[in-house]
Amino acid sequence: MILLALAAFTAAPHHLTIDRPPGATVSRSLTGRSLMASGWRLMWDGKNAGPGDDVVRFTIRTRPADRVGVVDEMVQVGVGRAGSARDCLTRELRGGGGRALPDRIIGGRRWTVWSNSDAGMSQQVQATDLRAVHRGRCYAVARITYAVKAMATPQGLPPQARGAAAMDRALASLRLR
Repeated sequence: MILLALAAFTAAPHHLTIDRPPGATVSRSLTGRSLMASGWRLMWDGKNAGPGDDVVRFTIRTRPADRVGVVDEMVQVGVGRAGSARDCLTRELRGGGGRALPDRIIGGRRWTVWSNSDAGMSQQVQATDLRAVHRGRCYAVARITYAVKAMATPQGLPPQARGAAAMDRALASLRLR
């Protein structure tokens, strides 16, 4: 398999760089979907994320192994405004079946890690939520797998495993300065 070179995405005002996966769509708005609230950080109780900035969401639409529906593999990054560091590492991550995972080091920085999921009708979302405090602000990163089973699978989509691997590489490239 040939791996294409990743292009760096830089958000200078937020002091971060992350590699953009080849073929990923880029959005600067972290709009909601069914089972996912809008906002700079995922909230698992339906509450508002509070004041913050949507930085970027990368999405690759993929073909699931069972070839039923579609799966969007995503990485999204948001940054809270002043005061967001106070409850950054736990706010609304424990509800709805959330469970703490071991901390992870990404780009030389320790991140708290939580696993969350939800399902309803024909959609399901699984997310690994990562949080860190940097420069007095909360950084919220989510590695998301969002499946929709009640739709036809378009031709030409890459396999889910390939899209997931690309998003995992992008997440591993995250650097805060």
